[in-house]
Amino acid sequence: MKNKVFPFIKKYPMSILLAIIAINLFSIASSLRTEAYLNREKNLCIKYLKHQIDRDTLIKKLRIVKQANPSSICDSVLKS
Repeated sequence: MKNKVFPFIKKYPMSILLAIIAINLFSIASSLRTEAYLNREKNLCIKYLKHQIDRDTLIKKLRIVKQANPSSICDSVLKS
């Protein structure tokens, strides 16, 4: 096993390093996407609580049912 692995690592060190970097970049992009979605929800709730957007706009942008209470949903979003 050692006879096969070490020559491969010695032959392609930059390729292996670039592959590791690419995997890390995909991981970072995934976590940033999640963080952006949460920040978008928080910004919408802040605007709603400051009366900058109305109830229907908030319901549409957060994709929640019309029977839901936006104030309680925003409270839970802002606490997270």
